[in-house]
Amino acid sequence: MNNKVTIYVLVFSVVFFTIAASSYLKNSVYRLEKELNDINMSIQTDKEEIHVLNAEWAKLNNPGRLRNLASSHTDLNSVKGEQIINYSALPFNYESDEKKSNARKNIAAWAQNNRDLKKMANNVR
Repeated sequence: MNNKVTIYVLVFSVVFFTIAASSYLKNSVYRLEKELNDINMSIQTDKEEIHVLNAEWAKLNNPGRLRNLASSHTDLNSVKGEQIINYSALPFNYESDEKKSNARKNIAAWAQNNRDLKKMANNVR
């Protein structure tokens, strides 16, 4: 009789722990599926936001629109050929005095035909 009770208790315990483990596993799967759905919804929302931002970016960077904004908010003129000088003609602080002097002479030579550059060359001296 004692062996039968022990077997029943053992079978009941195994069935009870199997049911408890199944319930725990079911709840874990449900929780993970909910988390996966939340992540997928977040990804979809982010994709939609990126799509909207790309459309806004394309509209804001329209060359015609930028040209109109630049002309209405600045009074810049077109660059003239006389205003462009060679990079090597610029004097730098780390160069020797002779190189600086030669660079200043080059700037003065470039500026002969342009009054504004002449003023800049004179201010450097």
